[in-house]
Order: sequence, then structure tokens, then C-alpha cells
Amino acid sequence: MDLAQYIKSISSAANTILEGMAVTFSHLFREPITVQYPDKTDRPVSEMLPPRYRGFLEVQMDICTGCKRCERACPIECIAIDLEKDPATKKQAMSRFDIDMGKCMYCGLCVEACKTESTGAIRHTREFEGAAPTLDHLTFRFIPEGLVPLYKAPKDLGEVPVGEYGPHAREARERAMRDNPAALEELRAIWRKEREKQQGAEGAEPAGGGAGGA
Repeated sequence: MDLAQYIKSISSAANTILEGMAVTFSHLFREPITVQYPDKTDRPVSEMLPPRYRGFLEVQMDICTGCKRCERACPIECIAIDLEKDPATKKQAMSRFDIDMGKCMYCGLCVEACKTESTGAIRHTREFEGAAPTLDHLTFRFIPEGLVPLYKAPKDLGEVPVGEYGPHAREARERAMRDNPAALEELRAIWRKEREKQQGAEGAEPAGGGAGGA
């Protein structure tokens, strides 16, 4: 490489660096594009979301029929519903309605099934603040204790008293952050005992002696 080519290469490299620094330096005098969330937003972020935004799922339990259409529609099985007979009324009631929001992919199939074939008890909200220390805190339990009677839907589904969107999801999330670690640890202890019992039964030899040769 001759001297002229060498100097040209150095000049090109210097120009490239200066151009990059000029772009960087120009941003020091521009208004910031991002804003500090949530302190400096003009209005609540939930009001700025698109109309069809899909946030956390929630269930309005007082209009849930327990039909399990949402559970069957979920392609990844993140909804769990249990029914049992209420000893007081001798009628079917719900003892469990859990949604694992850490597993949910927000596809909306459960909402569609409930909205078109039932009362619309399950729906996406505009709640989105899902920061949690562990995935255990993202299991929303809409029946924390006891039994919930099944809602009997009217013939005209337009008469179903659908409430405000959001409060049920917020309550479930607060409950999950507060109660889930202890509750899930108790469930895991039960599961471990059942697993050990099953393994013990599988490892035990079948009763009776083997066939003897003549």
C-alpha cells in the first residue's frame, strides 16, 4: 500500500468516527422520545391502549355458568375449573376457577367461546402490569375459598348483568401476590405425597408366587 492510499484509509476512518459522534452529539439537544413510566405520562396508560388490546383475563364469577367452554377452548390448558356438589343446596357449584397468566398466550379463544355461546363471564381486560417475583404469582385464583353457585343464564343473553372490566383481574392479581406461594407450596406437598405413593405402588412386587416348573 502506497502512502497516498494509507492516508486515504486513515481519513475515511476518521470521517466515519466523526459522523457517528455527530449523530450521537445531536441527540443531546433533542426532546426525549420516551417518557418515564408511569410518572410522566399525560394520562393513564390503560387509556392509551388500542381498543382491541388484550390484557389480563378476568372472570366475573356471579355470571359464570360453569359450562367449561373456555377451559375446552384453551389450546394450552392454562384454565382449570372444578365442579362439585354443594352439600347445602345439593346442586352443582364451582370450587375452582384458576387461570395461569404466566402460561396464557392471550389468543382470546376462551373469550370468544364464552361471548358467543355463554354469558361473557371471562374476558380480556386492559390490565397489563404483570411484573412478579416468580411465575407462581401469576396464577389467578378467582375462587379463593368455598363454593360459587352456577349462574343460570336468561334466554336473552343481552340481559346478563355484565359488570365493569378490570376489578376482578386486579383483585385476583393482588390475591396471587399475597397468597399464592403458601397455597401452591401446600398443593405441591400433596402432589409429592401422591407421587411417592404411586411410585411405591409401582415398585412393589405383585402378590402371589411365581409359577413353578413341573
